[in-house]
Amino acid sequence: MKKREKVLILFILSMIFFSLNFVPKINGNIIGTFLNVLNIPSLLGIIFLMGSFAASVFKQNLDAIIIPTGNSFKEDRKRTIKAIEKYKEEGTKYFVISGEKGKPKLSESQRYGIYKELRKHNIKPSQMIIEGKSSNNLENALYSLTKLKEMETIGIVSYPKHLERFKDIINKAKKEKLIPKTMIIKYLPTKQTLGEWIYGTLANIKEKYELRKGINKILNK
Repeated sequence: MKKREKVLILFILSMIFFSLNFVPKINGNIIGTFLNVLNIPSLLGIIFLMGSFAASVFKQNLDAIIIPTGNSFKEDRKRTIKAIEKYKEEGTKYFVISGEKGKPKLSESQRYGIYKELRKHNIKPSQMIIEGKSSNNLENALYSLTKLKEMETIGIVSYPKHLERFKDIINKAKKEKLIPKTMIIKYLPTKQTLGEWIYGTLANIKEKYELRKGINKILNK
């Protein structure tokens, strides 16, 4: 059950129990109501109301963390370590390894390098999802999130300027109804080098220009 559904159900239950405790009181021409806070329905109402408030403000674990392959095995490892740190802090159900195979042999690919790093930290293969079709940022985001469309809270790990590109892509994808608008995306930054900042700044300008065409036109060109 999703977080929003839990909050709504608890709130409705609280209102039901509160309404059971309102008793009509007629005094001449004045009709009023009063609430006896010492009986069971009102106490249950208070409990469910507090539960709905707690469910709305408490931090929710990530359903999945997307680890896109980078420009090197070193960058992949940095992203993977960040994802594992987040997993140990808050927990997550799945890790998505996103990126095409690249090398002819899977064992030499960047995807396999991320897989091995996850296994070193006792992440089970059943906790990993492979997205192996993407060859750029737009496809990383779109293909990965399409696989996770039934999930609610997703993390993406990379350096800050790279995450800005992902944010632009995801916002555009939501507007074009390619992924659910209700999906919550958490951006998990790694440390950024000067080279990444420079490259990311230029790449962001290009990405914003390309997105003006619409995602489907980019994919189909």
